[in-house]
Amino acid sequence: MKNKKMWMWKFFTYIPFLIIALIIGSIHAWLFVQEKVAPYPAPYGRATVLPQMTTDGIAAQKVGDGQFAYRTGASLTYARIDETGLAALETRPLPDQGLFNSYVLSSAGAVWVGDGGRLYASEWKGGSWQNKHTLIDPQVKGVRAAEGADGADGAVWLAYNEQAVFVLKRTVDGAAQWSKLDIPDVSEAKASLNNAGNLDVVYVATKEGRASLGYVQLDKTSWRPLQQQTQLKEVELASFNHLDDFSFVREGSTIEAAYTISSSKSGKSSLHLLTFAADAPALSTAGVADTQLQIPVTDAVNSDTNLEPVFHRMPSGEIQLVVSAVYEKNRRLTSQELYAIGIQGGKPSSTMPITHAGGFAVYPTMLAVDGHTAVVWLEAAGEGEYRVNYATDQPAYAQRMNRWTGTDYVNAIKTAPLLWGIGLLTALLSLKWIVLPTLYLLALNAFRQHHYDEHPRLHFGLSLGMYLAVKVLLLGDYRKPATLAVMPEALRSWLVYLAIVAVIAVISYALTRIWRKGLDERNVGLELLYFVLLDGFMTNLWFSYFVSLASL
Repeated sequence: MKNKKMWMWKFFTYIPFLIIALIIGSIHAWLFVQEKVAPYPAPYGRATVLPQMTTDGIAAQKVGDGQFAYRTGASLTYARIDETGLAALETRPLPDQGLFNSYVLSSAGAVWVGDGGRLYASEWKGGSWQNKHTLIDPQVKGVRAAEGADGADGAVWLAYNEQAVFVLKRTVDGAAQWSKLDIPDVSEAKASLNNAGNLDVVYVATKEGRASLGYVQLDKTSWRPLQQQTQLKEVELASFNHLDDFSFVREGSTIEAAYTISSSKSGKSSLHLLTFAADAPALSTAGVADTQLQIPVTDAVNSDTNLEPVFHRMPSGEIQLVVSAVYEKNRRLTSQELYAIGIQGGKPSSTMPITHAGGFAVYPTMLAVDGHTAVVWLEAAGEGEYRVNYATDQPAYAQRMNRWTGTDYVNAIKTAPLLWGIGLLTALLSLKWIVLPTLYLLALNAFRQHHYDEHPRLHFGLSLGMYLAVKVLLLGDYRKPATLAVMPEALRSWLVYLAIVAVIAVISYALTRIWRKGLDERNVGLELLYFVLLDGFMTNLWFSYFVSLASL
């Protein structure tokens, strides 16, 4: 019987620590999911990750209303988003088993730069690719589709090499015509049909450490320039700087072009916005406004990594500039997310994050979906692979996706070892709480042994009071600004802190009273030690979720 009692006492010595760890761990998991997931991104819902990754580090391509496509190794993946936000996937082989470089995809065909730098095209009919054919004779290094030129009148593409830019139009009957623009050193070119049917072309030319953005407007019938091509902006680049990405949109008679300049040395990139009157008879750099756009991360810090700007016209007619930029919810939740910048009259009117995936969101694509909008983006998943994510602002989609999942809790549980490791370090702070009561009991035992033995309740109470008094006085160690920054607002006040300390002390005292029943006689030192272990364990485990290592 005595052995059984001893076994039960030893069992009860350790079981409270396990129960405490499970309870606090569960609360931490809930807090972490709440912190990471909420608030849900608005107006788009939580991200859907498609099962097929892409092996090209370029944005997915629009191929129709609610449709996009991307390359997956030796195949192409086509996605169609329905009225509820669900995506149906179709896999097609590549149209060319040889070189398949820069390419433009549509639901009915593909255009690409293939072997020998030739520009090829093929149609998708009857579930297979038709024989490829050459569109133009000159060798090219890149091809792009013109925005707004995929309707009943056919498709328009831009191709370019080191000497010229080529404009190609293919009518619905299959006939192709092309025109050549003598613009040398082009490294990227993009085009869009305007309301008059003419073609706005913005390009980047790079030569001898200088990059320049240029513009030309082409007549809708002859594809010849309506005015002399104009250099809008010249940027002198250091050996480690480069003009990365650009996008443009027309708003009335004004064209707005966004571009980024990146540094391979610092890894940072800045976002700029050019505005100019496109229909002026004679354009000049004097009429071009260049503004550096700032995306606020916090009240005092702006994003220093701005990537892949893309303009999009919302169903309401509002123009938005979508860009990948730094997002910081708090000191431990920093990610690269997509922001939407409202543009009115060539100036930013609003800025808000539209994704909250917690990773590194890049290469955005914006789609119209039955009067709504979808955003597609990539996230690096390993060497040469990217996860493809999308989200929409359809009410049915948000209703389905804006909820916590089992994966959220699993990811939260995985953080427990790190948090509790911080708790081991914060335990060093709590060593100060025990110094005074320890000295008191040692002195009492040395000089008033009989009093120590005859009044255990008194001296346990006094030593316990000293411990709690010192703990409250030094509680500021757990209230550093970095700690409060990640703490829910309801828990930040001194009153709540003291209430937490009181609850932990009451639980520790109650468990200590039960535990000491297993002792043959009262032992103040041993009882205080057990109380301190329980109290310190709960306190440091609880605050480990909030405390910053940098503040220790």
